[in-house]
Amino acid sequence: MNRFFLLFLLPFILFGCIASQDEIQTLKIKVINLETTLNKQSQKSEELEKKLDELNKKIISLENKLSKDLMVEMKTQVLSELDEIKKEQAQLSSQIEEIKFSQEESEKNFKTQLENLATQTQALELKIKELEKKLEVAPKELPKETPPPSNATLIYTENATKTSAIKPEEKREEKPEEKPLNEAQLYEKAYSYYQKGDLKNAKKFFEEYIKNFPKGKWIGQAYFWIGEIYFKEKNYEEAILNYQKLIELPGLHPLKPSAMLKQAQAFKALGDIEAYKILLKKLINQYPQSKEAEVAKKLLK
Repeated sequence: MNRFFLLFLLPFILFGCIASQDEIQTLKIKVINLETTLNKQSQKSEELEKKLDELNKKIISLENKLSKDLMVEMKTQVLSELDEIKKEQAQLSSQIEEIKFSQEESEKNFKTQLENLATQTQALELKIKELEKKLEVAPKELPKETPPPSNATLIYTENATKTSAIKPEEKREEKPEEKPLNEAQLYEKAYSYYQKGDLKNAKKFFEEYIKNFPKGKWIGQAYFWIGEIYFKEKNYEEAILNYQKLIELPGLHPLKPSAMLKQAQAFKALGDIEAYKILLKKLINQYPQSKEAEVAKKLLK
């Protein structure tokens, strides 16, 4: 304030001390008043600055609070969205797994159907070949025409007729009729022949069993043992056909894996390696727990 006062008095000093004592006193009073006013204004400015600082602090705290609330809200929203996305992802994964499973099942079914059709087709081809062979053999087996009877034969026949007319009729001895065997007896008879090694009679009675009891209790076994007889006779085409009849029977049967394995071996004996491998794979897929499946795995290796 002294500097201000000196600056204020400087013009008067420069231009001479002309003013009177009263004027100087008045000027002092004015300077004091000015100083008081400046002090008040400075106080007010300080107070305003304090208020501004407080307001700034409040604003900063409010901003921090708002940012924290916003962050919490945003985090909550993001977590909620993530949870929804995870749920959708789980649902999609489940749907994908179901689609994959159904696709694999359909592929397996389709593959099994193809294999069955291939086997049936090959069996039919073998049957056609057998029929063609029979057609080729049939004309050769026709009986030759008997030559006309000679005169000597006619005379002998006439004499024999006369002689038989003179003799009294002899009574023919009638043999007692054999009772037809029931299902169990017929199967046991056929199987006993098979065990003895009499394959001819075994086949005859097994075929009779199939004819008389097409839906019998042991029909599957009959087809299998006929297949085994043909296999032993190296008639692999007929063996395959009879094994196939057992395989095509509805429902489960304990001999089906064995029939499939022997059928594969019959195809191999005929030189059809592709059919041999297809049947071994089919056996492993359809009867994975069977002993025959273990044999098939070793054969494929």
